[in-house]
Amino acid sequence: MKIKLKESFSTNLVSCVVFLSVLFSSAYVGANIIDPLEKKGGVVQESPPNIGNFALTSSQQPGPLISFGQRVINKDQKQFYLFGDYLRGHKQRAVDLVPSFVYGIRDDLSVQLNLPIAASYKQDKKSSSGLEDAFIQFEHAFYTGKTLHYLDQATMVGSLSFPTGSAKKRPPLGFGSPSFFLGTTFNRTYTEWFGYTSYGIVFTTSNDGIKPGNQFLYQGGIGRNILTIDHEWIIALMVEVDGQYNENNKIKSIPNPNSGGNTVFITPSLWISSEHLIFQLGFGLPATQHLYGHQSKKDYSLAANFGWTF
Repeated sequence: MKIKLKESFSTNLVSCVVFLSVLFSSAYVGANIIDPLEKKGGVVQESPPNIGNFALTSSQQPGPLISFGQRVINKDQKQFYLFGDYLRGHKQRAVDLVPSFVYGIRDDLSVQLNLPIAASYKQDKKSSSGLEDAFIQFEHAFYTGKTLHYLDQATMVGSLSFPTGSAKKRPPLGFGSPSFFLGTTFNRTYTEWFGYTSYGIVFTTSNDGIKPGNQFLYQGGIGRNILTIDHEWIIALMVEVDGQYNENNKIKSIPNPNSGGNTVFITPSLWISSEHLIFQLGFGLPATQHLYGHQSKKDYSLAANFGWTF
């Protein structure tokens, strides 16, 4: 059974990469390529025009709702976010609120502080709520490239979570021990189209002989600007593909057969932003769920994000 699930994870990963490659190719072919040769002092400026997705500053340009990273902002710029989601499954539900604060240390380096809160967790007849594992995240844009038609950016993401959430509550609100995350993202933005792909690993640690399984994330998405209003508003639609493979949890080095597995969610969302405001709303459905042993499957998810840049 495990072999089949691991093969499914590999198959889904390959399928995701192929799918994203096709989407990026489609975006390139379908992009409305404009060729504005702005000259300043006789020098051609190799940058996309300030229209479509580039009508606002980089912090206000469309990005993912569910996937990690892509929060690099300008030096001394600040953002406040309030993210909320509702996950529904068989005999289970989860409602989260995640306030976070982003600060631009440099133009290519940002730090993000996150304080997740479980508003209401329920599994079977048990329920819990309270603070989850808080974490601090750094993101560095190690590559940025641009032409007259598009802008590329690649980033490295690293975070450290703290066991502020209770692992003893049922359902649990945290790992019960620190965890570490490493990941990388790549995004390309045209005046009308944009897309990204990202990959990461959550490394967990043990507490009282209990070790949650490591998590492997493989994600991607594509979107399109549908309306720009007077260089003051951007409205866009996007679709995200978010895959997560979990290893078995272990109790005193013995794997728990009813834990771990692979899931892939597809989440369409609506993006709206202005000079300071960011709002995004999405609805997710599972494309595939291959879970070890006896575990309840998810039915759907709702997510919203409100941000303010200052």
